[in-house]
Amino acid sequence: MKRRDFGKAIAAAGATLAASRAFAGPDTSGMRSNFAFKKDETPVILEVAINGSTTKKVNPAAPETPAEIAAEAIKCLDAGATIVHSHSGKPSENVAEAVQAYADAFTPVRKKHPHGIIYPTANFDAAVYHKNRTVWPPKIQSGHQRPLAEAGLANMILLDTGVVPLAVYDKNGMIPEKGFWWYGFWPGDNKINIDTCNELGCGASISVFEPGWMKNVVAMARAGTLPRGSKLNIYFADYGFAGMAPPIPEALQLYLHMIEGLDLKWSVGLIGHDIMETPLAQMALERGGSFRVGLEDWGKGPSNVEQMDRARELINKVGRPIVSGAEAIKYLDIPFAATRPKA
Repeated sequence: MKRRDFGKAIAAAGATLAASRAFAGPDTSGMRSNFAFKKDETPVILEVAINGSTTKKVNPAAPETPAEIAAEAIKCLDAGATIVHSHSGKPSENVAEAVQAYADAFTPVRKKHPHGIIYPTANFDAAVYHKNRTVWPPKIQSGHQRPLAEAGLANMILLDTGVVPLAVYDKNGMIPEKGFWWYGFWPGDNKINIDTCNELGCGASISVFEPGWMKNVVAMARAGTLPRGSKLNIYFADYGFAGMAPPIPEALQLYLHMIEGLDLKWSVGLIGHDIMETPLAQMALERGGSFRVGLEDWGKGPSNVEQMDRARELINKVGRPIVSGAEAIKYLDIPFAATRPKA
């Protein structure tokens, strides 16, 4: 997608949010958890999503070029990030071009951090959807991930288990006809990406945008088809943004109830706002999970490393250890075949 399109939507969310709260539900900003702290030695996976759709116009600290992305990823891994997730900003219907955009950014990272965990996003373009009302087929939308894994540059693969309409609500509280798109992976994408994980030994970053997506995860877990090294990212959004549950404890509890009894590692993320100002971050830590930070999710926040520092303060207060990428490879049980650069 064109990052500036989604960036504008995220930037507009704040203004739209103020109007939408009048009819859409309670304001959860500024609300922190009142749960008591509990000591737990379960490792924390600190993922940093370094750019996403956030452009320099939204935040001057956002990395955009391959050199900037590489430098920012290295900086975050140096500072103790477990996982780095990045968008290239150059989706292309020509898969080779999409691969090259990521390779230019990931190669310096892999040289500096041979065992760091880094992975791309889907190769999709919101502008194409807006124009044609269609998404690229799986061989294009997911076709870039396998070459990156084969080159030893990506050791985790993005796996979305459904589709969801993403948009900022209009002034009438409706999803606008223009400015929204269906985001996610179709069944063909899942087959391609699961095969890549199984054949090349990559971990899987599995997005969960709605409860229906979690049902799909549970079905695959019960069938034994989830790749080894899978980790769930459960996303929330405030009431001004469509497509996700609100950032309230009851919503997270629903998801945890759905995966009860399954040995799944999970994190939470908040689109468009500061996750530290909701109950989710602390609640996740107290329930054995992790949470995600970075300029993709909180585009108008402080720098990626500053967001990491704030997260580390809470993690230390709860009393859980943060694992490195090398440690997380063992903790997540990533088979490791694609975690080293080829000679």
